[in-house]
Amino acid sequence: MIDRVLVRTYVVQSSLLWLACALTLFAFAWVRVWVSSLIDMGQFRTILEQFRDFERFAPIGFDALFTHTGRVGMTFDEPIVIFCTAIWAIARGSDVVSGELGRGTLEMLLAQPISRTRLILSHAFVSTMGLLLLVLALWAGIAVGIARTEITETVPPPSVRIPFTAIELPLTVAGPTKTTFPMSSVVDPLDFATGIYSLFAFGLFLLGLATLLSSMDRYRWRTIGGVLAIYVIQLVIFGLGKSTERLNWLRGWSFFNWYRPQQQIAETASGGWAAPWRLTGPDADSWFGPGVYPLLLLAGGVLFYWLAIWVFRRRDLPAPL
Repeated sequence: MIDRVLVRTYVVQSSLLWLACALTLFAFAWVRVWVSSLIDMGQFRTILEQFRDFERFAPIGFDALFTHTGRVGMTFDEPIVIFCTAIWAIARGSDVVSGELGRGTLEMLLAQPISRTRLILSHAFVSTMGLLLLVLALWAGIAVGIARTEITETVPPPSVRIPFTAIELPLTVAGPTKTTFPMSSVVDPLDFATGIYSLFAFGLFLLGLATLLSSMDRYRWRTIGGVLAIYVIQLVIFGLGKSTERLNWLRGWSFFNWYRPQQQIAETASGGWAAPWRLTGPDADSWFGPGVYPLLLLAGGVLFYWLAIWVFRRRDLPAPL
């Protein structure tokens, strides 16, 4: 169902963009892990406790951020990570039809014995494989960062609490001591596999959306503008839904509500490998488990691709200018 010549062409066209995004994600993940090790866990907990009222704006509860795994997992919500993923998805998805029309090359492609379905599927294969390799580059940066980073923490002196009071008496006159240990002893790179899965699903959703709009238009700039408009509107709706309890219902109308890598990482760290794939909630009040949300993103991306093929096969192509 894919054309090898088209695949080679699309690989060459996208190689520079992919290399730039991959190097950025790998380097940023490595540096992000190293920077997280510079913050003393005890001091970080003290500071974060002062902002409990703003916990609802965080992608995950503060208690999870008190662990090294939770702090490294914040990498998946960093703007540069989402930005690089979105850049790849929108750039590649918008090029499949409207990009070729704008360059005047689509007529030459379709003059060959290549069906419209095969053209989109060939493009989808290259774009999806590129997206998969991008998120794996991010994962590799996290793994290398964990393996090469050491953590220095302050250990308070032993103390005993006076019964029926909150007063603690130190058992020694020595002050706090510092201890250093490798991050790999407390953080497992495999715990972030579910976060990589969520990021891939998010990218595929945007890739399918951009491809659908590209199949309906003839100008690539207008396709990109449409995707960005939807992206910004959905982001604003999601932000409003998190701002107050009265507007919490708005979160259900944004696809950003389905991107929950931090929740899946926390589920893996606390409940094992089976926890993040659970499709039902832990109690009767929770309809969906954490495994449902990436599936919704994947299903949306596949649906958009199917609609793009359906639209492209039935539309009349405009005459070249």
